Amino acid sequence: MARILEMIVAVLLVALLGVIVALFLPAHRSYSHAVETNRPVNVVFDLLNGFQRFNDWNHMKIIDPEIKYTLSGPASGVGARLDYDSANPRIGKGSWEIVESVPGERIVFALDTPAMGENKKITFRFDRTGRNQRNVEITQRYRVEYGWNLAGRYAGMYVASNVGKQVELSLRTLNNALASIPRVDYTIYKHPIQVVDIPARNVLKVDVQAPLANDGVAVSLTNQMKWMDKVIADSSLAKDGPLRIVTIDRSSESYTFTMLLPVRARDAAEGSSAAATVADLPVLTARVEGEGNNVALAQMPPLRAATTKWIGPAPGLQRVRDTVRAWAMVRGLALEPGAQGFDDYKVGIPQMLDPEAEFEAFVPLAAPAATP
Repeated sequence: MARILEMIVAVLLVALLGVIVALFLPAHRSYSHAVETNRPVNVVFDLLNGFQRFNDWNHMKIIDPEIKYTLSGPASGVGARLDYDSANPRIGKGSWEIVESVPGERIVFALDTPAMGENKKITFRFDRTGRNQRNVEITQRYRVEYGWNLAGRYAGMYVASNVGKQVELSLRTLNNALASIPRVDYTIYKHPIQVVDIPARNVLKVDVQAPLANDGVAVSLTNQMKWMDKVIADSSLAKDGPLRIVTIDRSSESYTFTMLLPVRARDAAEGSSAAATVADLPVLTARVEGEGNNVALAQMPPLRAATTKWIGPAPGLQRVRDTVRAWAMVRGLALEPGAQGFDDYKVGIPQMLDPEAEFEAFVPLAAPAATP
């Protein structure tokens, strides 16, 4: 009996000691880690200010590829919310919600997770750094409160080793995602960028490789346009839209591209060469004659693209397409694999280098993606 009493007393003493120790442990814990990127701060902010690319800066999909997400609230900013549900006990069920969003400065997420603690928050802070303040230091900080949950205070001793690894992994993943985005700040581009659906078209097509020296591109465009005009005249066709240039490759010495010119039957209404599908396009025939005439009649399938206007010389279009590409990627709009960017010329070839020349730049997109 005495031995049993001794054991009970010992257990009580150990428990009392545990309580005393817990009372002196912190009632809250935090962990932070930082990485640096050379992408514009506005691009970094936009990528994190919503859940369209959540898998590019969060580790849960890596642990459980079958995790289910449900998005609610606005697409970005305060109120945007992601609920998740996983059969993996390491993740469980919970939510992330943006509760504070200050452009270019910080984003605060409120977390509801199965882990011990209350008022869990993830804060991303953005600080200009590097030469001429062109880089951005991204700091991710996790904070949790335990209050009088003494078991939670003990659990907090392992925040650095458990949550800390997750924070570091998410920042590495985020940095990799940012590295894939063109280094341009689309937020300062003065023309709006939007997503459009482009119908199928009947087009005249010719592939061109032009030297960059001695106005080689303009000369090649002019020569091939003459062939296209000849085919149009010989085939009772009419132009049915602006000339489209699809970029294939550009080196320091040459530019490889495809010219596409929408066409319709001469007696058909304007716009009749457009259709929802290739099968719906009117049947046309083309008469292609002449040595060196490489023009062909083709059908361009419908596609979805991000687009914007450009006013300025044609060589600036590459930068504009990079701007559109960055805008689309940040919003989780998948680019069409292997598809090339293209431009519609709203001016004639002789005017394409004018400061007031007008174009539309396009970046093809894949079919709308499912929830991340």
